[in-house]
Amino acid sequence: MPIAYCEECDWSRRVEDDDGELNEVMIRHYVETGHSVEQRELRASDRELES
Repeated sequence: MPIAYCEECDWSRRVEDDDGELNEVMIRHYVETGHSVEQRELRASDRELES
């Protein structure tokens, strides 16, 4: 499952299946903060933290 992640401010967003929506939130964060955002896959360890 892809997530958008910003290392500068530890911001992240998860979107279920819509790549277009993920791109939109990545662009919005960049416009609002000037921070570069990258797309990552949600790791198993991240999923355990959410439980």
